[in-house]
Amino acid sequence: MKVKKKFLKIFFISFVVTLAALYGILYMFLNSISITSSFAGSNITKKRVNVLVIGVAKNLSDTIMLASYDMEKDKVDIISIPRDTYYPREGYKHAAQKKINAVYGSSGAEGLVKAVEDITSLDINYYVKFDYEAVKAIVDGIGGIEVEVPNDMNYDDPVDDLHIHFKKGQIVKDGEDIIKLLRWRKNNKGGGYKDGDLGRIKMQQHIVRLGIEKLLSGNVVSNFIKLQGPIKEYVETNMSPNEMMYFANKGKNVKSENICFHTLPGKAKTMEGLSFFVINKEKLKEEIDAIISDNVTAD
Repeated sequence: MKVKKKFLKIFFISFVVTLAALYGILYMFLNSISITSSFAGSNITKKRVNVLVIGVAKNLSDTIMLASYDMEKDKVDIISIPRDTYYPREGYKHAAQKKINAVYGSSGAEGLVKAVEDITSLDINYYVKFDYEAVKAIVDGIGGIEVEVPNDMNYDDPVDDLHIHFKKGQIVKDGEDIIKLLRWRKNNKGGGYKDGDLGRIKMQQHIVRLGIEKLLSGNVVSNFIKLQGPIKEYVETNMSPNEMMYFANKGKNVKSENICFHTLPGKAKTMEGLSFFVINKEKLKEEIDAIISDNVTAD
């Protein structure tokens, strides 16, 4: 009996020490990607949290998504914001500077947060910024995502070292090819998505959904720990470590059918020699109101 008690005592102590060590490692990792002090006050709300997700390429925000998480109903609405969205700013007179993807280059993530708040009239609690190397590493880290190529794709940009060559119906899986799908809009010799950049956004949303589904199908926290290498190297956020651990754990309650994708309502328009996406402000207000009041359904 004494031997058994001694064994249980040693086992319990070892378990607690191991757990504490894992917690410490995870906390140190989260602290490394956070620009916020580990001891900063938490902004965690019990109702809704809004997070701006920013994909960066060549100092421009190539992908902009606003994720609105209803904490009470475990429901997430993700709004894609076209990178060509018309957003004129005082002091920026060149046409290219009037696209929302130029805001990041001049004002950083915080400036882009303010711009999206201005457009949507939503308060944004946090941002998460990443580059395409993060996508590659994370996709490979979770074992790949199988995506069917919707069009023949033939595009080369030697300056950007970007070469995309896929056949319609081909299945791609690894991170490097997934990045190419995320970036492709049209071919060098013409031919692309019928609805231009909106087609590209639909592909981005499809890939994000597949990635989320795969992450949620396993242990969310353990998957998060497994991906700490690529996240640490390529991702930055203003969440505190405590907040990140809270959301990573809370995310396991979100079901795929409770993730809804939306795109900013509007239309393409040529102005000042460039193609812009002009927001339909009235429809946007209706859509935002519907999201907040939970009168939208999963797409």
